[in-house]
Amino acid sequence: MLPRYDIVILGGGPAGAAAAISLRTHAPQLSVAIIERSAYEQPRIGETLPPIVQPLLAQLGVWESFLTEEHLPAYGACSAWGSEGLESHEFIYGKYGRGWHLDRRRFDAMLAREAVQHGAQLFMHSRVVDAQQTRDGWRLAMRQGSTSLTVEAAFVIDATGRCAAFAARRGAKPIRYDQLVGAFVFLKCTEMHDSYTMVEADVDGWWYSALLPDSGMVAAWMSDADIINKLQSTNPSHWFDQLLKSSHTRRRLSPAEPMSQPVLQAACSQQLDQVTGDNWLAIGDAAATFDPLSSQGVVKALRTGILASYAIGDWFKGDFSGLTKYRLLIDREFQEYLKTHAEFYGQERRWATSPFWRRRHAGLSPAPM
Repeated sequence: MLPRYDIVILGGGPAGAAAAISLRTHAPQLSVAIIERSAYEQPRIGETLPPIVQPLLAQLGVWESFLTEEHLPAYGACSAWGSEGLESHEFIYGKYGRGWHLDRRRFDAMLAREAVQHGAQLFMHSRVVDAQQTRDGWRLAMRQGSTSLTVEAAFVIDATGRCAAFAARRGAKPIRYDQLVGAFVFLKCTEMHDSYTMVEADVDGWWYSALLPDSGMVAAWMSDADIINKLQSTNPSHWFDQLLKSSHTRRRLSPAEPMSQPVLQAACSQQLDQVTGDNWLAIGDAAATFDPLSSQGVVKALRTGILASYAIGDWFKGDFSGLTKYRLLIDREFQEYLKTHAEFYGQERRWATSPFWRRRHAGLSPAPM
């Protein structure tokens, strides 16, 4: 007899782990399994976590565990956006005080451990290679290392990131709104005078830099894919040529030592055209992705994981309206994001004729991938 779970979650990042924790907390009678490709052993691109994450982590019951990880405090952000000068934005004056510079590997691993402690089954170094719909849900063929395994599930959550692998195989299509890509470089800091996240606009895009735990830093030049290709910005020498054109970012990185070649990371705004289907739904970046300027990646992942858990809990009780409400919430959130995106990019008018900024000022428009 095949192992059977009420819910199988594909992807053990923040969204998938949050869904598992919330399901096991509010519907402990439901069995949950997470299928994760890694064992959280490899570095992941860090992120500055805004203070508003605190109530979400508290709602999941993992706030104290998060604090014990001792991620690097972040007390604010600064930006040269719309003018040459840097403008500071202090977290300390907000309701929840400081934010954090995450070690994403440790953060994701902590959430996965919490999911297991709440009763979820975690399959690491595992991936689904085939999914067949059955009368009672789904039959999932897995590979765990060199071992093959088949499990059954009444419901599947797609938390596979922006590729939305499971949803795509069900016919869902990601709608891309721009071509934004980041060329990331990891650096070692020999000296650093502040812990701010910094954003600096330039003629062809913008720079992002933030501290990481253990004297690390990540810096990224964000632009459209065609511009990055034209300027060969994945070539280390060209990446640093581009850096020399900046002002504040160049000075900030001058004492830091590069520890990696530029690595490309997709960063486009994207929404799945169908976030729910027969016995499945998508969460986190699988449902929608935001521009990194929003600093909402992890927050959105946790929030959609929690919202999905409520909808699925209702579904098991025979109330299918929760899936409709979830779909409407995801769409409404994305429409609000598009408005905020237009407002923020509209503040930068120094290079209105350059291709990157001309595209932003014209507004994001959907293009099926």
